[in-house]
Amino acid sequence: MNVKTSVNTADALIKTGPGHVYWVAVSAGATGGAFQLNDSTADGGTDRLDIAMPASTVQFFDFSKAPISFNIGIFVDIPGTNLTVNVGYLP
Repeated sequence: MNVKTSVNTADALIKTGPGHVYWVAVSAGATGGAFQLNDSTADGGTDRLDIAMPASTVQFFDFSKAPISFNIGIFVDIPGTNLTVNVGYLP
């Protein structure tokens, strides 16, 4: 399985159309922050994942046994500027 990777430090459309997220790796700076993965092609839509990260932490979320499904698109919403969100996905 060749999972594609998207590295994001701000709001971004990762993929248009159906897809699955297999993992997410997040690095939070000194003030921490939150992010969401939306089932949409723009900021909004249905949150499929919503996580708040503590300050100065790194976390890996593994969904490979039960990937998160998206129908409209995969959009990462990073409200602040303090996170780097890496998303592993397949169409």
